[in-house]
Amino acid sequence: MLGFFVQTVVKRWSVLFENMGYIESASICIGSLVFGDDDESRLLRRTMARYLCLAQLLIYRDISIQVRKRFPTYDSIIKAGFMLENEQELLESIQLDYDKYWVPINWVYALIFRARKDGKIVNDAFSCKICDEIKNFRHNLQMLCNYDWVPIPLAYPQLVFLAVYVYFAICLISRQFIITERDAPNKSNIDLVLPCVTMMEFIIFVGWMKVAEGLLNPFGEDDDDFECNFLLDKNLAISLCIVDDASNDAPELEKDHFWPSDKVDKVCSEGTVNGGIVINLNNSS
Repeated sequence: MLGFFVQTVVKRWSVLFENMGYIESASICIGSLVFGDDDESRLLRRTMARYLCLAQLLIYRDISIQVRKRFPTYDSIIKAGFMLENEQELLESIQLDYDKYWVPINWVYALIFRARKDGKIVNDAFSCKICDEIKNFRHNLQMLCNYDWVPIPLAYPQLVFLAVYVYFAICLISRQFIITERDAPNKSNIDLVLPCVTMMEFIIFVGWMKVAEGLLNPFGEDDDDFECNFLLDKNLAISLCIVDDASNDAPELEKDHFWPSDKVDKVCSEGTVNGGIVINLNNSS
């Protein structure tokens, strides 16, 4: 029972970690496939990237205690730069009893179609590529919502914890040595006062249980939980840098060290040569 519980918790934790929402791929597509160096084109790319970060923030506010405390209201989101006042008005004007995570994603798609119409995206293939990357980003965020919506039943961890504690309570009594008669026929010369095996079981089982307990809610406030605020700041800074400062920015073409020969000699530093270590790049497999 404990093994199945730990397996379920670790698998759930792994899926959540893989779907945290990393914005690099979508930002690279936006920065590379939406052309233009004028202010309007730059603003278009930056707004697309910011809307993706805004969608992620809106979801994190509902699943992470850290993010909810940092951004309790829309005004705090505006002060942090993730959203503008006119965007808040448009978001609040949507009359819906359910979540509005999809609204910034919808804005991004509208900007993509506008950029295609204005010729800033040169063909439909580029538009589809950007849309696919945004869809993957939205899918990752949707996975977080799904796992938060359907948590592990509360009775399951309670039953597992109770079973572990009851097991060791029984061991505390059942594994004691009770032979006290000096002339007993089954008396052993070695009286194991210290229950070594039971102690090892206690350390392993309880430690295993504590690991699962720590991974049960990775969006909490513990030191080992996911740093959601850090990821939000990182995604915003990196995405704006990719789509603006580093957009279509590459070094000047220069001849490499192996020009024009196709032969690549063995590459090693002076320290590796003196130490007898040589890295062979010709026969690497």
